[in-house]
Amino acid sequence: MIDWNSLAEGSVISRDTQRQTTAIWNGREISKFKQSLRTFDFDCYGKPFTQAALVFEPEKPLVINGRRVVIVASEGGHDDGREFISDYLGREGIAPWLAKRGVTFISLCRLGRWNFLSKDPMGSWKDVPLDQRMPVFHRGQKSHWSADQYIVTGADGVSSPTGSQTCRIGRPGTPLRDHMAALTPFTTVLGFKKALAECIDPGERNAMQIYYWGFSTGGTYLWALAKSLLPEGTLGYGMNNFGFSHFWTMGTKGKYDWLYDRSTARLRERGMPDFKFYTRDLTDEEREKQWQVALHSPRFKSHEDTFMFFNAGALSQSLSELWSSNFLPKDMRERGIAELFRENFELAFPDHSLSKLAALDLFGDGDEINPYPQSSGVAVDVTRPYCRKYKIAILEGRHHCIDSDHIQAFGSLWLDAIEGGYFK
Repeated sequence: MIDWNSLAEGSVISRDTQRQTTAIWNGREISKFKQSLRTFDFDCYGKPFTQAALVFEPEKPLVINGRRVVIVASEGGHDDGREFISDYLGREGIAPWLAKRGVTFISLCRLGRWNFLSKDPMGSWKDVPLDQRMPVFHRGQKSHWSADQYIVTGADGVSSPTGSQTCRIGRPGTPLRDHMAALTPFTTVLGFKKALAECIDPGERNAMQIYYWGFSTGGTYLWALAKSLLPEGTLGYGMNNFGFSHFWTMGTKGKYDWLYDRSTARLRERGMPDFKFYTRDLTDEEREKQWQVALHSPRFKSHEDTFMFFNAGALSQSLSELWSSNFLPKDMRERGIAELFRENFELAFPDHSLSKLAALDLFGDGDEINPYPQSSGVAVDVTRPYCRKYKIAILEGRHHCIDSDHIQAFGSLWLDAIEGGYFK
C-alpha cells in the first residue's frame, strides 16, 4: 500500500489509507494459534524475581522474504499485558489479531506487575483494593505487602501529567524497600533477556525477523533491551523512546524538574483521574463500565518512573541504597559502586550498538502523551543518529490508545512496512 522508503518524514497517513490497508490484512487471516503464559525465576542484586511472558504462537507462521515474523512487546504504564489480548469492550487485541495472521507475539510483563497471588490464571488484580496494590516481585511471595511496609503520600509534583491521586513509598529498612531498590532498570532488562532466551530458540534465530514494540512506557525498556539484544527493527505505535530522550523533550522547553522527581521506592496509583485523562469522550456510564474491566490490570507504576522520566536523582539514591544494603552479593560488591551505577544509567541512552537497526515510529495525530513534533519528534532526534534508518509517520484521527480499532490500523501498517521492504 505505501512506499515506506520514500515516504517523507512526518507524513500523515489518512484514514482512507488506513482503512484500505486494514481491509487487506483483515482479509489475510491464515492461522489458528496457541496462547501460553511462561514464567522464569532469576536473582538480581541479591533478590528473587519472576519474569512473566505471554506467548502467542500461530500454527501457520507468516513468512516474508523467507523468514518468520516475530514481534516482542511490552505493555503500557498501568497494564501487565492484558490489554494486548482484548480491549475494555472485550474486542480482540493486538496479540491474537497478529497471531491469526501468522505473527508470533511475545509480551514481556514488567517485573512486579503480574499478580502471582491471584487465582485467576491471567494474574488479575481485581480482588486487591486499588489503594493497597504494591508490586508482587516473584511467584514465591506469600502475601501482598502490609500497610506497615509503606507510607502513603499525595502525588503533587509527580512527573506524569495524567492525574495520579496518591503515591505509596516503601519505608526505609523494610523488606519492601529493599526489594524495590533491587528492581533497577538493569534488573528489568535482565528479566526480559532471561525470557527471550527461553522463548526464542537461538538455533532458529536466522529463520526469524524479530521486531520490538513497547506501547507507551514499554518502549523505554525495549529500546534499552535492543542495545544488547538487537532486533531487525522497532515497530512503534505510541512508543516512548530512551529514558534520556523522553527527558530531553522537556529539556527543550527549559523544564528540568524530572531530574529531581522524588520517585525513589515509590508506587504511583493510577486511579479514576488517570483513567479519565484517556477517556474524555466517554459518557460517565461508559467510563464506569470500562473502568471495571481496567481494574483487572495493575493500575500502578513503581520503578518505571525513575527510568522512563530519567529521574536521575531518584535513580542515584536508589542505587546508593542498594550499595549500602546488607544483601548485595559479594561478587557484585567487588566490581565497585561505579559499575553498579554505570550498568543502570547507560540503559537510558542510545549508542552505536543500534547501528544496524531500522526504526519505524507511528503516532496518532491526537496522541495525548507523545504529540508530534513537540514531544515524539524531539525524542526521535536524540536516537536517530545511532540507527541505520529511522522514520516517523502520523496516523490521522488516532490517539494514545490500543483498542481494537486502533490495533487493526497500526498492525496492518506494520505488516505493510515489513512486506514492503522497509526493514531490508
